Amino acid sequence: MRQLARSFTAFLKTGIGVMLQYRGEIVLWSVWGLVNPLVLYAVFKAGAQSNPDQQIAGLSIGEVAAYFFTIMIIGHLSAAWDTHEMGWYVRTGRMSPLLLRPIMPIWKSLADNLSYKVCTLVFVGPMWIFFALLIRPTFDTAAWQVALGLVATLLAIVLSYTFNYAVALIAFWATKLDAVGEIYFGLVMFLGGRFAPLPAMPGKIRWIAEALPFQYMAYFPTWIFMGKVHTRSEVFLGLAAQLAWIAVSILVLRLMWAAAVKRYTAVSG
Repeated sequence: MRQLARSFTAFLKTGIGVMLQYRGEIVLWSVWGLVNPLVLYAVFKAGAQSNPDQQIAGLSIGEVAAYFFTIMIIGHLSAAWDTHEMGWYVRTGRMSPLLLRPIMPIWKSLADNLSYKVCTLVFVGPMWIFFALLIRPTFDTAAWQVALGLVATLLAIVLSYTFNYAVALIAFWATKLDAVGEIYFGLVMFLGGRFAPLPAMPGKIRWIAEALPFQYMAYFPTWIFMGKVHTRSEVFLGLAAQLAWIAVSILVLRLMWAAAVKRYTAVSG
């Protein structure tokens, strides 16, 4: 465990150093996480303004602002992209030296993920404050909801990363993972509440979204922060669901990893 801690710290320092060499790209990568929810906010705001009660899907204009503002933050914190990179690592043979290390490659990937988020906070943090002043989100949240919302956000980050990494391991069986990565990204955005709150979805699609883990990667903690999960029992039930999906994703990840390394063959490199 001590060796893992030292190695992870070294990975993190290296990752931050590498990220700082690509400052322009960091800004460009961050822009997507800002623009997408703002555009969706504008769309839903226009929809609410066109209704006599100034609401859409049961949300006022201020609550729509609160929803997409919170989704903006949680979406950044829970971002994971191994489904887009794992295929390249396997296809080019760059996975080979990582497998020779005494530490699983997932730890380097996790360090790179955290490095990105630490470096981008310098840019997105002030922008979050600016947008909050601009769109004026309305929150009706008690202290206990904020506290449990933070717990749900942490679990959302873990779930998003582990589930994404498990899906990324398909690269050991497929020559290219680009299509799988795009499909997975679309499911996370659509069924995870990133495009629209779940109450705004048609009945059957909402039922599918509630049966899958994607809502727990952003929508669920956002709904808590907005004060829309009214009782502690509802929150604890959601937290239990997050923990259950995390356990499933870790189990699948471990089983897939054990099978993947046995059949690993680089296409080139």
